Amino acid sequence: MEDEINHLRKTNTILKISLVMLGVLVLLGVIQAVTAGTVGVGALSVNLRDSTSPTTTTTTQPVGQGGLNGALDSTPSEISSDTPEPPTTTSAETKVAEGSFKQSRGLLTVEVTKVENQGGRIKLHITAVNASTAKMDLPLGPFKAVDDQKREYGASLATSKWPVAIAKGASITGTIELDQTVSKVAQTIDIAFNGITGSLAPTGGAVAVPGIAIPR
Repeated sequence: MEDEINHLRKTNTILKISLVMLGVLVLLGVIQAVTAGTVGVGALSVNLRDSTSPTTTTTTQPVGQGGLNGALDSTPSEISSDTPEPPTTTSAETKVAEGSFKQSRGLLTVEVTKVENQGGRIKLHITAVNASTAKMDLPLGPFKAVDDQKREYGASLATSKWPVAIAKGASITGTIELDQTVSKVAQTIDIAFNGITGSLAPTGGAVAVPGIAIPR
């Protein structure tokens, strides 16, 4: 009988110890769940916390404030450039005088109908009439002009538009530009076609037209 009582006591003691150990394990499980968010060990652990993806924040930088502009706190228009701007050029006003400045030699007549003055550059609009029965040539090489200040000029071969040859009984019209700017004080200019060739060319091979007004 006494042995049964001792056995019962040992069983109760073991049961109490087991309950205490179970309580300790439960307490440890609660602490683990609070601190680590999991319950259990290794493969038997359970994650009690929600799985969330990391949040990414995108900052939009104002236009013109990033990079070099932002570092300098300036806009592109405020950054100086070493490239010089091309100079602004303005063309001189063209003055025009129309009229009839005419001279005849033999069967050849030369008439200046218009004069243009663009900043001292003189352009003459000329008509030549060959009333003979033979061809004539009025080359620009021997052409000369003299203003009332006694300054001499030639014809610009690069910019003049002159046909040179005149068929018999025909006329030509063209422009002759002087090869230099005229004096600012000059008021009139005389021109002369020298070296005219042809069987019926004027005596001396020249025709001069004096007193042509320069527009100012």
